[in-house]
Amino acid sequence: MRKDDKIKLLVTIVDRGKGSAAVDIYRSHGLHFDYLCMGLGTANSQILDYFGLSETEKDVVFTLTPASRVRELMELVDERFDLSSPGRGIIFSLTLSAVSGQIPQVLCKGAETKVEEEKTVEAATKYDLILVVVNRDSLDIVMDAARAQGARGGTALHGRRVGLEDVENLVGFTLQPEKEIVAILTPRDKKMQIMRAINKAAGLTTECRGLLFSLPVEDMMGLREPTEE
Repeated sequence: MRKDDKIKLLVTIVDRGKGSAAVDIYRSHGLHFDYLCMGLGTANSQILDYFGLSETEKDVVFTLTPASRVRELMELVDERFDLSSPGRGIIFSLTLSAVSGQIPQVLCKGAETKVEEEKTVEAATKYDLILVVVNRDSLDIVMDAARAQGARGGTALHGRRVGLEDVENLVGFTLQPEKEIVAILTPRDKKMQIMRAINKAAGLTTECRGLLFSLPVEDMMGLREPTEE
């Protein structure tokens, strides 16, 4: 790891039960900041049939890694899970604005020094990650609105809101503590139309009480736009 290397968040989404194999890859390369969560894919039955998938339960792995190693790791994961084939999984990276001071020191240990300029995959800077935080049982409303604007699917994580009192005083209504976090990876040119549709159907003024924001994706594998025959 170079001294000027930035730290990125690598997000790996694969079928349930395969997340531990992704973690093994990262740890064998000296990366030990891994967090595995259980998620739920949101693809409809028609898309599942098209991709030949039998389930939508997912493992979501969050990994901290030096930016100079992203390409190498993505190629290793692609080789292990065959992400080049539709429906096998998705991997992408996000730039972090700040990390704890000890993290770069730990990541540097045991890592080979890389001096060449980092090369990113072709999809760099063309995608965004939309995150929608809504009340439980709002997933279908969010995804129906998103799909109507061209979204192909997403991944849902279950969460719980803490520190409700101060926020409720500001917004003027009761907030449900149980939440669903919906992550939708989308081409950048579709981002705003998808977010507007979700906000209209499930925004803060609806019963879903949805909060929306997006993050730029710098490196990505596994997501392809449908092609016409």
